[in-house]
Amino acid sequence: MDMSQMKTYYMALLKKGPYQPTDTAEVNSIQRGHMAHIRKMAADGKLVMAGPFLDNGELRGIFIFDVATLEEAKALTEADPAVKAGKLIMELHPWMSQRGTTLP
Repeated sequence: MDMSQMKTYYMALLKKGPYQPTDTAEVNSIQRGHMAHIRKMAADGKLVMAGPFLDNGELRGIFIFDVATLEEAKALTEADPAVKAGKLIMELHPWMSQRGTTLP
């Protein structure tokens, strides 16, 4: 493997958190904030991919960050309204991929 072609990203695995609101207005408010945060991180060039898992399990989704440090990725994830509310918790890992690799 040619390591010069590899780049480190940071992947946040978003898991079901301890707080699962049942009030529709609260659920919708948290989700709106979560989506706005995703759009802002993407617009700022820090989030390269995000999305939910579709099987309704404990693992809810992922964020893939293109940032300089694990600490920056952690701060971005912790700023998410769904994480702040306890609806989601994160598990963060450095992750490597070939430079320029994208999904079709």
